[in-house]
Amino acid sequence: MARPIRLFVSSSPGLVPEREALGQAVAALPVSVGWEIKHTPRPGDDAHEALAFLEACDLVLVLLGADFAAPMGLEWRWAMERGKRLLAYRKRVLHSPSAQKLLRESAVSWRAFETPQDLKTQAIQALAQAVLDRGEQFGLHLEDVEGLVALVGTEEDEPSAESDRRRGAGRGGVILGREVT
Repeated sequence: MARPIRLFVSSSPGLVPEREALGQAVAALPVSVGWEIKHTPRPGDDAHEALAFLEACDLVLVLLGADFAAPMGLEWRWAMERGKRLLAYRKRVLHSPSAQKLLRESAVSWRAFETPQDLKTQAIQALAQAVLDRGEQFGLHLEDVEGLVALVGTEEDEPSAESDRRRGAGRGGVILGREVT
């Protein structure tokens, strides 16, 4: 069995619903390979553990809210220095001076979002494409590729109005792969 795909989510404080939406986006991807997800450490968490995971991760997703707060700067620098595949999202809010500086000076294509559902919809498509781009490295099966191609090839005109009531995916974790028959 292939190892899990490792995703590091570097996020501004206060984006709990958005981190939840990202966890749901990952869980919605039709792949047999599992996922391991870690987030920006919160006060009291071990920052060294997060940086060790960041060193070994496959994808980095940056989630910018109103502020570009510590330890996001360190995570950003580590990801850029190591050439990590970066997906960058910014919430449409008033940004602090540090967040404005990052948006101005970074050579990254930022995708704007307004709601957690909007973020989830965009992230499903972007993560599906990122996994397809490295499918051989991740050990994808034909069924995985077909499912991801179908996701990338479709776009929702409008985000779903109904709220997804599933919870528990916003603090990181492990998503087990599906069995391949």
